[in-house]
Amino acid sequence: MGLYTPTAGRQVAFVASMGALGNVLALLTVTIPTPVSQIAPDLSHVATLIVALYCGPVLGGITGALVSIVPFYRFGVAGWFGPLVGFLIIPLKSLTGITAGLLGKKLRPAFATLLGYVPECVSTYAFFILVVPFFLPEVAQYVTQGFVILVLAKAWVELGIIAVIMEAIKRRDIVGRILGKAN
Repeated sequence: MGLYTPTAGRQVAFVASMGALGNVLALLTVTIPTPVSQIAPDLSHVATLIVALYCGPVLGGITGALVSIVPFYRFGVAGWFGPLVGFLIIPLKSLTGITAGLLGKKLRPAFATLLGYVPECVSTYAFFILVVPFFLPEVAQYVTQGFVILVLAKAWVELGIIAVIMEAIKRRDIVGRILGKAN
């Protein structure tokens, strides 16, 4: 149940397939109607965390960047933040893959998942409080403390769900068995 170290070709295929899975999950969840358009469910990190916990921080970070394509479009390009400021979604999601990949070597999957989100959470808070008012003053009036709390609370609920999923996947070594059969 250690880290999966496939050949370079298999790494590319695994990361690409997980990036696709993450974007499909994001597409399925961010389109669910919510009372506030900029607060929508997003389960794209399921794929990020599978790669992070099985392959480590580098591939986890790359996958985090890949799974952010749909959220970047939804909340950045088509949302309040536009493509320039919304682009920060990509490195923030990558940060979770990197952090969880590092923590996954020492902690249970659920704890690595939850603690792996902490840097993204802090950065997201800073994004809303510092970046949005500076670069998007016309949007800043809508980014209240209540809005930020709702966004982060929603994210923590998602990560709680994903932590349970990661615990089950790692406990049963589902991905390891699938990847092991490919060797």
